[in-house]
Amino acid sequence: MNQNDVFIVRNHRMSLHLVLGLLEDADSSEETKSWALSALFHAGYTHDDDLRDYLHDALERKGLHPYSPYRIEEANHLQEGKTEEQLRAERAVFLSQLKTVLDNLMAMKDEKGKPLFCQKNHWWAIFRIFVDKKINNQQENRYKEFIHLISSLNLNQVNAELDLDTLSNITQEIYRFPFSKWDGKKPWGEGSRKINAFDRMYKIAQEVHIKLTLLGL
Repeated sequence: MNQNDVFIVRNHRMSLHLVLGLLEDADSSEETKSWALSALFHAGYTHDDDLRDYLHDALERKGLHPYSPYRIEEANHLQEGKTEEQLRAERAVFLSQLKTVLDNLMAMKDEKGKPLFCQKNHWWAIFRIFVDKKINNQQENRYKEFIHLISSLNLNQVNAELDLDTLSNITQEIYRFPFSKWDGKKPWGEGSRKINAFDRMYKIAQEVHIKLTLLGL
């Protein structure tokens, strides 16, 4: 972990040392998660396991547990005894969290100041993470269910249309594999255009994965 690393945070160049200091000094859980998110993205981009471990410990010290594994048995146990009204309220919170994650993604810019998410096939990255993390019990090849879920979120901004034809073509690409395997399938030797497209898709998927993880989803 090199605390002298410098990367872009909230449109400013900041050192990892400064980001970690702001994380430690944060007064609220939301502020803590915000700084942790920036550092965790950097850890993923640089494959820095030491930084990931540090962030995990720092969040644990503050009483936050974003990496706790989700167990269906525990979820079912928690559902016992809940009223229909409580379940509806929890569902509303869940959908609100998804909306926030995707609204933030749509607002993200690349190095040239243009939207990071900007093409129809970029939905593949989101679908992949939703399947990997079983968001809303999303399963492989259940594209209509995914489209219905996204539609129900009423996103503030959609940079590229989500349609069934484009989404179903994911089966023809490396993005049908779990996100954990993408690194090993980077299209080296197939031209800069394809590599740049992969890098953008990877960043989108990584952003969604990190933000959902920080929310405990």
